[in-house]
Amino acid sequence: MAHRTLSGLVTAALTLAAFGAVGLAAGRAAAEQAVVVASTAPGYAQGQLVPDGAAVTVPDGANAMFLFANGRMLRVKGPFDGPLDRMPDASGWTGVGSLVGGERFFQTDLGAARAVGTPMQKGEEQVFTLDPGRAGTQCVKSGGTVLLRKPADPALIPATLRGEGRGAAATLRWDKGAAVPWPRELPMADGTAISVAGPDGRVRHSLTLRVIAADGIGAGQGAELALRLAGAGCAAQAAALLDPVRDSMAPLNLYLATDRGLYPTYRSGEAVTLVLQTNRDAHLYCYLRNTRGQLTPIYPPGPSASSLVEGHHTLTLAGDRMPVPLRAAERSGSLSADQEVRCFAAGRDLGADLPGRQDAFRPLTDEAAARLERTLASLKQTELVMAQVILRVE
Repeated sequence: MAHRTLSGLVTAALTLAAFGAVGLAAGRAAAEQAVVVASTAPGYAQGQLVPDGAAVTVPDGANAMFLFANGRMLRVKGPFDGPLDRMPDASGWTGVGSLVGGERFFQTDLGAARAVGTPMQKGEEQVFTLDPGRAGTQCVKSGGTVLLRKPADPALIPATLRGEGRGAAATLRWDKGAAVPWPRELPMADGTAISVAGPDGRVRHSLTLRVIAADGIGAGQGAELALRLAGAGCAAQAAALLDPVRDSMAPLNLYLATDRGLYPTYRSGEAVTLVLQTNRDAHLYCYLRNTRGQLTPIYPPGPSASSLVEGHHTLTLAGDRMPVPLRAAERSGSLSADQEVRCFAAGRDLGADLPGRQDAFRPLTDEAAARLERTLASLKQTELVMAQVILRVE
């Protein structure tokens, strides 16, 4: 895996060094719960809670970053399988060097990094603005003012909220702004279920309130708050609080492997399943190099298909977003049937810049392939990361 741009990494490293934040572990990390800040490891999403002593699996080629309540941050580069408190001794770590991929484990004290802590503190008010357009569990802070933001779905304006059973109801119209206070007639206790209906009276979904204790959480203690949100099941709100940390500490990254791992072997004609995950929303482009050395665009699967993928969600190809199956090449005499899949994740839509976007599953001409390489090499100001996997055929 290779990054085209490392400016974000270098900036983060310099910021941490300036505050004296980078340090070595004095021994093994204490066993305590953590929250996922960023991950390309399938099964781990931003805002997800990792309980005390729980086994963590980060496959080869993937990495994950975890935050503890005391501000300690740990980045693990796969392969790793085991609890987070079973890290190697500090003697094998190199601090800043691991930020640019040199080491498998990296630890830092986020509590000393004010440049990261301040954005988390500023984001707390937004985190506790509830979204009635989203189903599931949402958290409020005890003793605080609760606001409800205007749903993005126009079919929920106005929205009628009703307490569990056939309890009290209130209709919200958002006539005077993008947020309104929680209606007094509705209960707001921990565990309360609220149904949400549109103007036609049909219930669209329900949400469950969790009340987060505000005691013991002072200014700048965003790590503790993120853990409490994750522990209460409010992963989306924890993720929103963690966004500034992710943006400062974890550049765009991409995991690419197969259902048989990073070094797969197939028989001729066997179905191939690719497994991908990014650590933030990104635009994804994949190419297959066939046995003749030709590059064929395989994702997005057509000119009208979106290249945008959601961060922390595992994507499998072929699948719903790429219905055309992939198969291992057939052997032809003594020639190798090995193939290569190469994928790029970018911080912006590159569709207009990349050759072959209009002709998915058709090999690029030599001129188009050379133009693709020149285009990718010229993207100096675009966050871009590449990953590849070899499909070996017996």
